[in-house]
Amino acid sequence: MQLYLDSFGAFLAVRNGAFWVRLREAGERAFAVRQVDAILLTRGTAMSADALLLAVEHDVPVLLIDAHTHRPLAQVFAGRPGNIATVRKQQALFAMQAQGMAWVAATVARKIDRQRAHLRALAADPEAPDDWRADTRLIDTGLASLQAGFERWQAPADWTSAAQQQAAQTFRGQEGTASRLYFQHLSRRLSGRLAFDGRSKRPAYDPFNALLNYLYGMLYTQTHLALLKSGLDPYLGVLHVDQHGDRPTLVFDFIEPFRPWAETVATALVLEGLVDDTLFEENSPEEGFLLSRRGKDVVIGRMLAYLQAPAPYGGRQVKRGVQIDLEAQGMAARM
Repeated sequence: MQLYLDSFGAFLAVRNGAFWVRLREAGERAFAVRQVDAILLTRGTAMSADALLLAVEHDVPVLLIDAHTHRPLAQVFAGRPGNIATVRKQQALFAMQAQGMAWVAATVARKIDRQRAHLRALAADPEAPDDWRADTRLIDTGLASLQAGFERWQAPADWTSAAQQQAAQTFRGQEGTASRLYFQHLSRRLSGRLAFDGRSKRPAYDPFNALLNYLYGMLYTQTHLALLKSGLDPYLGVLHVDQHGDRPTLVFDFIEPFRPWAETVATALVLEGLVDDTLFEENSPEEGFLLSRRGKDVVIGRMLAYLQAPAPYGGRQVKRGVQIDLEAQGMAARM
């Protein structure tokens, strides 16, 4: 389980060898170390040095989280010598070689495939408008072509450094095209319920993008933790490293095939009529739309349930959250 402290004044300490949480309004509670997989803290909370040392001793990662977006801001993790150091040395080589770019191509192809599946599932809904359902076939064909383009990049073994740089530019352009097609068509499906005009990241200019930003943030945290547990360095990416060199760029690469999960949850919340004004705070144009406390409760509960639900993976049914861990472990094993 994850200990997530986001209420002002919450304090995490140690008592009798266990993590001890004190909340201003909800009392106190103890958690055995073996129960805790990760500790997430936001501004306004505190953690004792003893609790931090206990986490480090038991390889429990500690992340500082942005309360508005749920994205990791910083980390404390016991990176020990040995296997982790070996993996990270190999990771640096992986990021500079053809196999790294081939891996990126595969991850983006998988994302597009899942976005196509999402649109097809929405088109199968009897309530979907006929004209939107008909256009879905055209959009699916366009996305399939872009997906095939990424799949063709997975094999080259003789790439030069210049070829990799050119490939990275091509990837960004083609991925951007696929994203625009997908979100433009998705926005038409939600028209009349919660319309949005394409993606807006930070700030979010409409409620749907606020939902997406927070759900993506939850996935960023999940993938960041999975990479840490596998011994990988979240800050040593492949595709995004040139754009965001001081950010967790491997997380930006690794998260791609999982983004459609957030998009599926956000869309379902809207189509089920569960999104209203009470889920958002009133903010200035500079801050955009942000989730309220109630909004976070609704979104977090729905996303955690989605991640706990099993889905096909490697010929069997595996919880989606576990799939993220398995993907990170598989990536580390290839280093």
